[in-house]
Amino acid sequence: MAAFAATVANPALADRLDRAIHGRGPFRHFHAVLDTAPAELTRFHRFADERRRGRARRWLAEHGLGTVQRGP
Repeated sequence: MAAFAATVANPALADRLDRAIHGRGPFRHFHAVLDTAPAELTRFHRFADERRRGRARRWLAEHGLGTVQRGP
């Protein structure tokens, strides 16, 4: 969440996200703040998905495995 907040161009929104992360109930508050900015919420989901894929690719590589390309 902190890595994403650092990419937010709107300083006020970035500040609200940073405060949400460092307060009580960080997950709930972070998502509540993003609910007020639908475009950033979509961007966060894409950001989080790509980070998960990166971790999976790294794990596969560490274990000598590769990924399979799906159709066109």
